Amino acid sequence: MKILGRPPVRRTLEALAAVGFGLLAALPEPGLPTLLLLGGAAVAVGLWPRGVRAGLGGLAVLVVLSVARAIWLDGHWLYLADELPSALLRAGVPWLIAVSLRLYVSLGRRAEQDREHRRRRRVAELKQQVAADRLALAQSLHDDLGHSLSLVALNLGRLEVDPTLPQAARDSLSGARSELARAVERLGDSVVGLRAGAPLAPSHAESADALIHRARTAGARISVRGLPEGRRLADFGGERVVRILQEAITNASRHAPGAAIAIDAADRGRELRIRVTNGIPPRSPEIHTSGTGLADLGREIRATGGGFEAMPSGDEFVLTAVLRADGAPEGRSAEREDRHRETVSDGSAADGTKRTQRRVLIAAAAVIVCGLATAESISVVQKSNALLSPEAFADIEVGDARDDVVRFLPGQELPFRRGESRPPDCHHYAVTANSFDDAAGDVYQICFARGVVSSVDHIAGETR
Repeated sequence: MKILGRPPVRRTLEALAAVGFGLLAALPEPGLPTLLLLGGAAVAVGLWPRGVRAGLGGLAVLVVLSVARAIWLDGHWLYLADELPSALLRAGVPWLIAVSLRLYVSLGRRAEQDREHRRRRRVAELKQQVAADRLALAQSLHDDLGHSLSLVALNLGRLEVDPTLPQAARDSLSGARSELARAVERLGDSVVGLRAGAPLAPSHAESADALIHRARTAGARISVRGLPEGRRLADFGGERVVRILQEAITNASRHAPGAAIAIDAADRGRELRIRVTNGIPPRSPEIHTSGTGLADLGREIRATGGGFEAMPSGDEFVLTAVLRADGAPEGRSAEREDRHRETVSDGSAADGTKRTQRRVLIAAAAVIVCGLATAESISVVQKSNALLSPEAFADIEVGDARDDVVRFLPGQELPFRRGESRPPDCHHYAVTANSFDDAAGDVYQICFARGVVSSVDHIAGETR
């Protein structure tokens, strides 16, 4: 159900807040309790989400009341120049500071919301891109790799029944064809998962012992020393350990076929060190590969706080990996890279927000400084128009004719302060126009009676 009349209620609240703020700010010569109350009201109005219009309305009420009081009650417009700037500063400075603080916080929250919106949009775009890549990869695997593996299996099957081959060779070909059939089956499952968008099953779900046994059965000469059992390997990410061994064995079998492979592991409590070595043949076979398996594996292990190195050392190729027991799960590397990209891409937006926040604070400070400068300028102009030089004051003596003295006096005099009582026909003139002078606020008082000077006094500002 829609509540009727809400905008008028809000406008009424704004009007009441503006009038109350303006009336409180217009109180003449406020004491400490009034100043504290005014400061609290100004801060409350400034922190209010609709406080900009309410505050400006309150300052407008203050100006109107000050003009009316100066003209109709005090009877002299100079009171307006004397009291309005200080009243505007008393009410405007805390209000403006509160408004700036609210805008500063609001800009920060808005920037955070913008970053979250961009992050969600980026995630959606990445998901769409990943979906397209999965479909393209599935099509490529099905059309190219699947067809090639099928032809290899067909040739192996033809050789398996070739009567000219010895039985041992046919048995080896039968085992190879079985391994190839299982690989094709796993490839088919992967293609189905890629097309459906379902999570892919881990390609190295077997244990480390099963992997080594299968490699030995295929003819690899592998020696193992110090490798922990399966439960302990799970503390270091069992699938990652299997992947390290699989990459090392595949790399050695591909580039150094027939070479002995030595796997040495050392469990040091919080970390597991794995070292896999194999000899380097005098002439490596020419095999074209992407070369990204070891590189991707190294990046993944380093991203989880571990270490990885794979390079020739003398006449051996050495792969060394260090896994930590509290290592992050697989996929954390991509997550960290996404966060890094998000931070970098949001850098310009964050810089823009900070610049806007600085501009708000600078604008608030500029308004305050301009207000103080305006008040000081008005005060200086007022005092300068009523300034009597010390030399001229020293030349005026009691008994001098009024007509002679008037020629030395300024064209204007200082107006009465509110509540001030002066003797009849006495006039006040400024001693100095500099507000930072020790004599600021002091006045020269010259009184006349019967056409001559009756008294000449220098009155300190605190005694007026």
